[in-house]
Parts: sequence; structure tokens; C-alpha cells
Amino acid sequence: MPALPSEGSPAGPSRRQALGLLGGTAAALALSTAAGPAAQAAPAAAPAALPERVRTLLGRLTLDEKISLVHGAADPRRTGAAGYLPGVPRLGIPELRLTDGPAGVNLARSATGLPPVSTLAASFNPRLAREYGAVMGREGRALGMDLMLAPQIELSRTPLFSRDKDQAGEDPYLNGVIGAAQVEGIQAQGMLAQAKHFLANNQVLGQTGDWTTGEGAYDFRVDDRTLHEIYLPAWEAVIRADVASVMAAYNHLNGRWNSDSGPTLTGVLRDELGFEGFVTSDWGATHAVSVEAGLDMEMPDGAYFGDKLKAAIADGSVPPAALDTAVGRVLGRYDALGLLDGSRVPAPSSVDVEAGAKVAREVAVQGAVLLANSGSLPLGRDALAGLVLIGPSAAQVLVSAGGERAYGFEDRMVGPLDALRRAAGSAAHIRHAVGNDLTGTAVPASALPGGLAREGGTDATLDLTGDRALPAGTSRTWTGVLRAPSTGDYLLAVQGWGAALALSLDGEELVTAAVPRDDFVRKWATVLPTTDGLDNGRTAVRLTAGRDYRIKVTAQGWAASVAGRGPVQVRLAWVTPEQRAANVREAADLARSAHTPVVFAWNGSGGSIGSADDFTSLALPNHQDDLIDAVARANPRTVVVLNTGGPVAMPWRSSVGTILHAGYVGQEGGRAIADLLLGRANPGGRLVVTYPRKLTDHPVHDPAHPERYQGVDKVVTYSEGVFTGYRGFDRAGTEPLFPFGHGLSYTTFAYDALEVRAEGSGHAVTFTVTNTGDRAGADVPQVYLGPPAGCPVELPPRSLVGFERVELKPGESRGVTVRIDERQLSYWDAGHGGWVRTRGARPVYVGASSRDVRLTGSAG
Repeated sequence: MPALPSEGSPAGPSRRQALGLLGGTAAALALSTAAGPAAQAAPAAAPAALPERVRTLLGRLTLDEKISLVHGAADPRRTGAAGYLPGVPRLGIPELRLTDGPAGVNLARSATGLPPVSTLAASFNPRLAREYGAVMGREGRALGMDLMLAPQIELSRTPLFSRDKDQAGEDPYLNGVIGAAQVEGIQAQGMLAQAKHFLANNQVLGQTGDWTTGEGAYDFRVDDRTLHEIYLPAWEAVIRADVASVMAAYNHLNGRWNSDSGPTLTGVLRDELGFEGFVTSDWGATHAVSVEAGLDMEMPDGAYFGDKLKAAIADGSVPPAALDTAVGRVLGRYDALGLLDGSRVPAPSSVDVEAGAKVAREVAVQGAVLLANSGSLPLGRDALAGLVLIGPSAAQVLVSAGGERAYGFEDRMVGPLDALRRAAGSAAHIRHAVGNDLTGTAVPASALPGGLAREGGTDATLDLTGDRALPAGTSRTWTGVLRAPSTGDYLLAVQGWGAALALSLDGEELVTAAVPRDDFVRKWATVLPTTDGLDNGRTAVRLTAGRDYRIKVTAQGWAASVAGRGPVQVRLAWVTPEQRAANVREAADLARSAHTPVVFAWNGSGGSIGSADDFTSLALPNHQDDLIDAVARANPRTVVVLNTGGPVAMPWRSSVGTILHAGYVGQEGGRAIADLLLGRANPGGRLVVTYPRKLTDHPVHDPAHPERYQGVDKVVTYSEGVFTGYRGFDRAGTEPLFPFGHGLSYTTFAYDALEVRAEGSGHAVTFTVTNTGDRAGADVPQVYLGPPAGCPVELPPRSLVGFERVELKPGESRGVTVRIDERQLSYWDAGHGGWVRTRGARPVYVGASSRDVRLTGSAG
């Protein structure tokens, strides 16, 4: 029985689920050079000499000890770490524990639930990105970790990529600024940072093929100029920020697996970009004994870098020096952060919950983007006297989607509804309608003819929750027939806690819930748990009235070693088409009687790891467009708040005048949204990706170019070249729904006094920003560079070369200076393998977005 994509992306194995089947700062300074294309390689230089301490250790390590330092192993402490490397106690080499990022520390013990990187990046605030990194580094150290699998800096090439939420958008300059600042914040705490995923890892479709053999993987082909101008700049930025490690991606690039590619890991990463840290494979991404190619560490085990590496050294096919080089790189980074001599920054004794919460809330506030405002926001006194919030993420806070993040502290997860009620006080009258029910009700006995059979009896329905829960450790299977009363789209769910749950229909497993990973469990089978606090494995299925479907529910009680083990709760639930229609009618009726209705809409998938698959469309899942349309027809003052990880289609745009993209908001997001709606905080975020009017407007999804995403004969070709994101929209003259860099405010800003002057080998762009409104607020003036006349290669109409976030009081003015360096005035000449500076004057644009140009000058 095929499941409909209930959350915008089909279910599929996550990274480690699949592996289970197999058994004004340094960042800003760095970007002054790395902002444009990645640096031209000087003649390949030998890596810096190893410290004396590392050379001594290399001389004392045995072969087996060296090999133990280049591949993962089982963690004897079972902390929930993503990876583990044993130390060598006799030589004082410590263990290394690697924890998932890129949005907080994902372990059995709790850490701050930060908003994802896409929300952070929308702040356009390097200072905040550094604090974000510092929270991860500080909390990682407090929880016994040594290396953070963050930042994720791959470019957002397609809006269908489900991991766009984990990175800083479609522009290489912005990506580098935000990534480098995170590296600085993480490593200042004595925590190693590992940037991921190198290289051109921009979609799930085709990236791995068969998990065992790699058969069926696509080849991703990217020309040299595109790599240098679009995909390498952020990597150079984090390298200049001294990132300790880089993770090699799963995918093929130009004919080779990234983890096994000498041209990529040695030729580009080391010889050209100057990286001196160590490279780790993504989990299960190694396909050969590739230590000579430049891979230094295999994760999560030693399938290739264990016995096979030892045998290759024994038979002479791999020289011992190659292993020494890899071990030296690993120990070199240990030494740089003080892991070998006791000089490491001391670890905090515990997680500072309040400090983490403060940063999480600030990110949620600063990363919110006001897309449109017809005057409904901020909420006034009349609106608060007759306010209705609609949607599941109005009552529950949507922290994020998927895993590879900190879950957060549940006691801090206050939904926008409760946060607004607390903040607005007794004068406010705020009601709630679910509108889009994601919890549903227990499937009734009438839809389960004959009941659900189990060992020792039959249950008419399945709702063993609360006082009806089964004893801890219970395992049970129920089978029977499901008969729908009407034909239509149903939300079908298995919900519970205390046991790993699975739901199958006609022999096909649809969803799971509450599945342990490394002896701990989180409630993220989907984007929100049930309203009564259970993990919520749900999906959309189309059922035909009167047809009998074979249904099976299994519950495997958690082992005694699983943290939080307790009574086994399990429920088979659904939302019928009739219930969904009634929910929409109720929401529309409340909206009609309200002064202002606020509809909260969501997308995204669950899962314990980053993502399951790409999205299949830009449509909001679960019939939410119908809900928004009904509410907007009932009340023209409708506000929509989007809890989404990127662009969505908006067929209701013409009838909704006010839209706030809050994104995924982290554990403190309910309070942050309340502040924004009430005007206690002024939205100042900017879009990090272009919102297309329809998917086919996007350059990667142009129907004339199937090779760009779906691929042709399992080859994906980046034939759009340097015209990614807004560059492609500008080149084609395509009007976006909302452009890159766009974001409104509750106040207004004016720009003037533009001056562009030569400065060294580049230019300085200066101008003044003034808050012309009556509220304090943040603006993000952006500087773009256009092409000169007669350039021998086609350049984008506009490319971001700088920005600054400025906080201004009413009437306040501030001068802004953005520097354009020689690299940003150059293009990559693929024929000669180097940078060429353009000749002639180049237009300079200062604007509030890539399309909202306020001032124009010239860099001669």
C-alpha cells in the first residue's frame, strides 16, 4: 500500500538507519579573501611541519595503534555520540567522541534545541552565528564530546533538498560568512569543528545508490568554473577560520566517490585551498582503502580502514607513510586545540540552560522574515481582543524537522498560543482552532471489523495510553482488517512511547515511532508529537470505502538500557476526510468571528537523522492550502506564519496580505513568535533563498533541463553553471515570488550618500542607512556587483559581495562600509586554471534585496 507524502517528502532510510541495515572577526577577515571564488592554488606546498609532540607520538605508535586512530569504533560509554575513536592511553592520546550537528548537540542527554542553520542565516548576523557555534561547542564539551559535525555549508541549489534547512542558503558569500563564524564559536570552546559535506552534495536523489554496493548512484558533474565560483568559496572561508576537519560527502563528483577522490581531497582541498586538518568520510561513504587519496578517517567503523588497510600496508600496496600522514593530521588537530598537553579550554561542568535558551530565542527572533504586511502586524489592541490562532504549530512549538540536531528541553517548549496568552495578559481574548489536526483520534471499532488480534486475545480498538499502558518492556503484535467508511485521504498514525512501534498496511511498513537509537529515544518521528506527548509516526494514505486492508501494528518494548524506559503506550489513530473538513469549517467559522486570524502552516519530515529524502513539490502538505484559503475567504485580515525550512508554493497569496516566515524556530520559538506578533521584537531577517512562483521557474527545475536535477542516464549535470539561485532568476528575467535577501520590517529605512572609491587592489563602498520610521529595527543593506561591458565570460547580473546588519533607533543614521576585494572582481578562467580580474567599470548596487536596488554606483 503506497503512502502519500504526508509532509512534503516521501519516507526513506536516513543515513544511520540505512547503515543499520548494514550492521568584524576572523570570519569576516577570512571572507574578505574568500568571499568570491575559492582561492587560486599557489604551487602545491608541503603541509606545515608537524609539531614536535606529534612527531614523537608517530614514532612511538604501533601499526595497530595508528590504524585505531583512523577509523571509528563502538563507544563503550554509549552516550549517543555519532562516532567514536579510541585513544591510546599509554601515550596520553585521549578518546575522541563526535556528535551530530549542525543544530546543537544530539545525544542521550539533553542540550539546547537551537533553530536550524537556515533560520540562523536569515539573521545575516555573523556575531550571532559565532554565538550559535559557541553554544554547540560549550554544550558539547559539557556533555563529554570532542568534535562537532558542524557547520553544514553546502549550497542550497534546489528548493527540493530537504536539508536546505541545515545550511545558509543559495549564496556562496553568505554561506561562507555564517559557516566561518560558527567554526570560530565552536572551536573557541576547545571543541573541534567538522565542516560538511565536501563536495557538491546538493540533493538526496541519486547521492548514494545501493547502500551496500553503491550501485545506482548518480554522477554529479560540475565544471571547474562553477566549482570555483559557486561551490568552493564557503569551504575556503571555513578553512581560513582554521576548521579542524572536513567531512567527505556520499556522492560521486565528476566520476569519483568524494570520499575516495584524490583530485578532490588532495588536489582541491589541500593543494589548492590549503587545508591542513583531517578528512573524515560521511558515515558509510567509504568505498576503498583511500588513505592515499586524502581520506584520513573512516566512519563509523573500519570496513576499509581496519583490516583491509593493515593488509594493504603489509603487501606494499599502501605505503606506511600514507598512514603516518593521516595519523599526523588527526593528532595535529588534537594538538592545536590542546588535547595532547592539557592546555585545552576547560569544559563546563554542566549545560547552561539559560544561556543556551537566550541564544536560541535570539536566533528565532532575528531569523524571522516578514515577507508581506498589509498592516495586520504587529497585532494591535483590537486584534488581541478578537484573535484566533489556527494550526498545530500554533499550539505546539515546531522546533525543527528531522534529526542531526539537539532535541531541546521539553519544559521550555512553550507553543506560540500559550506564549501569546502569557505575554498579552488578561485583556487579550485568544482562541485556538486545530485546523490541521496531526494527532487525530483512535481508530474506532467500526473501522476494525473483527478487532485486532494479538497473542491471547483480541482488542476492539488500539488505544493503550495513559492508565491503560502496558508494563515496561512489553512486546506485542496486533493484526486485523481496516475498513474505511468513505473514500479519501486519511492521516493514519501509530503513536506511543516505551516501545519501538511500526505500522504496516497490506504488508508494507508505512511508519515507525519511538525507535531507540544508541539507547535513547526522541519524539521526532514527524515534526510534532501528539498533543498528549507521544511520538507520532503518521502518514497520509488514500483509502477506498468498503475495501479491506490488512493492518499490522507492532510494539517492541524498549530494553532496560534505554534511557527513560517505562510503560508501553501505543495507539492506532487517524484523521478521516470528514474530520479534516470539519476542522477546516471550524477554523473558518472562528476566523469569521475574529478580528484577526493567524494561520500557522508547516512542512518537513521527521526521523532521527537529518532527512529521509528530497521534497516532491513546493506544496504545503496535508491540505493546508485548503485551510488557508478557507480562512482567508472568511476574513481578509488573515495572517499566515510559516514554520517551513524553505520556499513553499502560495496559491492563496493574492488573498493573504501578511506573511511571516518564522522558519523552524527551536525550543524557544513559541516565545520568539509571540514577541514578533506583538511587536515587542521587530522582524529583521532576510531570505537566504529565492522563493519561486512555481517550481519550474527555478533554474535547476527548468523543464528544458532534466539533467540538472532528475539527471539523464544517472548523470546530474550542473549546466546552469554559475547562475544558481537569484543569479539564474536575474539572468532569465524571471520574477520570483520573493527574492533573495528580501525581508520587511515594522519600520522603514532609507539609503543615501553612496560613494565607491578605489582602495588597494579593490574598492570600498560607503553609504548611509537611516531609520525613517517610528520603531527601532534592524536593516540588512546588501551590496551586489554587476558585470563589466565586454567581459569574455558571462557573469551574473548581480552577485552579493557584502552586507551588514544594522540596528537603528527611530531617526538614527549610520554609515556602512563594505569592501570589494580583487577576488570578487575576478572570474575563474578554466582554460588556464586561475583567476582573471575583469577589466572596465563594474556596476555596484546597494539594496534591501537582490531585486530592491536603492543606490547604484560604479567600481572602475
